[in-house]
Amino acid sequence: MRILLYGDSNTWGYDAIHVSRYENRYGQILQHMLPNDTIIESGLNGRTIALDDPFEPGRNGAKSIRSVIKTHMPIDLLVINLGINDAKRIYSTNEYSIEKGMRTLLNKVFQPRLLECGYAMPKILLVQPARMHPDYIKDHEKDICFGKEGYQMMEQAGTHLKKVAKEYGIFYVETPHLMAGAYDGIHMNEEGHILLAQILKRKIEELR
Repeated sequence: MRILLYGDSNTWGYDAIHVSRYENRYGQILQHMLPNDTIIESGLNGRTIALDDPFEPGRNGAKSIRSVIKTHMPIDLLVINLGINDAKRIYSTNEYSIEKGMRTLLNKVFQPRLLECGYAMPKILLVQPARMHPDYIKDHEKDICFGKEGYQMMEQAGTHLKKVAKEYGIFYVETPHLMAGAYDGIHMNEEGHILLAQILKRKIEELR
């Protein structure tokens, strides 16, 4: 299968401690676990589900999803792992914003002209994003950026994404034990990447 991972900095593999990119990120681990499949990584730092970043243009996931899919067609499975950036207080969002944003993104995916080259619609898998680590409050910048409201949004994100997946008849995978690392509270550490790869491998095998 050709599997497209569409996500944010955790998909890109951002290493908060060294301000670099993990080589051992979940996309690469998944490729090692599934050598007969092609894993395509499309992670972008700061990518939101459907919001425009006023300081960093081009981060709106709903606006770029179609071009990314068209770039990598044919795609058998689209894995969407987004949500943490939507919890930033600059967007004045609440827990329902993730739900509304994902509907906006999926409406772009399901537009008929996406398949104008004759390829079949890929299966779609929504991933419950990693929960914020409570130690985010120790990072002054992250505390201001996300606050208690952002933390609570991510605690409830899975409930809302699961609801959207059911509405659209697409697949969903829960990651209840997946949490960001303690260093900055929002980016997964290497253990998190390994855990997510294991979860996705099991789900992908179910979907074959």
